[in-house]
Amino acid sequence: MNVSRILTRPMVTIPAGDSVLAAAKLLVQHNIGLLVVTETDADGKLVGVISERDIIRAIASGRTIETPVIEVCTRTVVTVRGSSDVAEAAKAMNRHGIRHVVVVDDGGKPIGVVSMRDLVGERATLTAILQSSEKEIFHGAD
Repeated sequence: MNVSRILTRPMVTIPAGDSVLAAAKLLVQHNIGLLVVTETDADGKLVGVISERDIIRAIASGRTIETPVIEVCTRTVVTVRGSSDVAEAAKAMNRHGIRHVVVVDDGGKPIGVVSMRDLVGERATLTAILQSSEKEIFHGAD
């Protein structure tokens, strides 16, 4: 099963120059754990992600709620293509110890976010992950 099939919610973005407070409000408003940070210009290029944890770390380190998200977001973004198998998304999360991956199109433009909750919430997803793992085990045994 492709990752794009489990994109159930619209991606929520925030411009890099917006405040930590604005990010927190968006997270609460949309009941999500991660925002895609984009350049402030019309291009909207992916520049990072900001999570609940990033916001807590920023406040705990003395940053104010008016700090621009670009100063506290995670700049190294783990991505998977929409055409990737869901097992690849699960493996990327596990490998990097994260709960979200940004889904990109073939041109690298962000099209959504998949969370661990999305993966676990889909019975078909779990079956696909298992099948993919079995293929790796049996293929590797040849």
